[in-house]
Amino acid sequence: MKYVSFASSIHDLGLLKEQNHDEVILSHRDFSRLGKLDDEGFISLSREAKKLGMRVVFEWDILMTENVFTLLASKIKTFDLHYDVLRVQDPGALEWSLHNTNKPLQFVAENANRNLEALKGWCDYIGSRLDRLVLSIELSKNTLSEFLTKLEVPCELLGLGRILLFYTPRNLLSALNEEEKLSYNQELFALGESEESPHKGFPIIENKHGTFMFHIKEFCLLEFREELKNMGLSHMRIDLRSEGLQFIKDLDNLKEVYPQDLMKGFFLVNKTDVLFPKLKNSRLQKREGNYLGEIIEVDKSNHLALLVKHPQGIRPGMDIKIIHPKGEEFFVKIHWLKNSSLNEVDHIEQNQLALIPYVGGVWVKSHLFIE
Repeated sequence: MKYVSFASSIHDLGLLKEQNHDEVILSHRDFSRLGKLDDEGFISLSREAKKLGMRVVFEWDILMTENVFTLLASKIKTFDLHYDVLRVQDPGALEWSLHNTNKPLQFVAENANRNLEALKGWCDYIGSRLDRLVLSIELSKNTLSEFLTKLEVPCELLGLGRILLFYTPRNLLSALNEEEKLSYNQELFALGESEESPHKGFPIIENKHGTFMFHIKEFCLLEFREELKNMGLSHMRIDLRSEGLQFIKDLDNLKEVYPQDLMKGFFLVNKTDVLFPKLKNSRLQKREGNYLGEIIEVDKSNHLALLVKHPQGIRPGMDIKIIHPKGEEFFVKIHWLKNSSLNEVDHIEQNQLALIPYVGGVWVKSHLFIE
């Protein structure tokens, strides 16, 4: 099994060569979601990689409108002599590459291809041009073992790197500040958090291709390298673009020095059903008797939005108990009441929306009871 990684500088190439890497992925900022290389930088780095005897893989993995696709399809022809393998994710880019280049192709099948028939279909369609198939990190160990046995092509899997949770071509961060506009090669960074759970610290990046949100923990299967090799995995991808390529020097002891928390994802067991017990939270099941309703929106420092379920509705002056999804209880008095038009009222009926004073620490899905 071989390792493959990304480089964005001559220093990176040197580190990879020291670790006996014979292939490198180069990411141009026009073609790659997280690419940073401009035209000159890509060509220069490609030449250096070839001098070191490394095979150059050109990454083309962005989402594209028709206009963008037309521009990039024309531009990539100018790089034809500077890469050995074309790595694509968009089926349109794949189709164009099959008919307009003679390069070997690596197809990234990470996002929407989690069954064997789909993967075999891509293999048959690409045929002898298929250099490698990139598999999803959401496959369990048993599924991976089966797929690697039945897929008759070299396969790659992420061994270390960020987990992309969400991607949109929209600019979500710069939209928060009308005065701040992204320059051509600028990136914006932020940390996100959930209003409905205690989870926070999600890395968010915005660049010219859109907005990306990543998991708090990074994905790591380095401790299973031998097992994956024995299963038939041909390549393991080490993506250190977030923390720096220096960590590639000692993968055996990486867990001891790596600055990010790591996780195995679905590899050891498929955990897609672990949320069901949480959805059946016993604290949220009791709705008889004096049940008043459920919080459906929290506007900090302003109000709580309550969907009223009690037959008698709700009035100012009521003493109520709020039960947090985690079990914490709050006892408050309703001093004022507003309707959805933000007008103060004396009564709101069943199945209508009521706005009540904000209570710190109360989340969406908290339940209210009349005391």
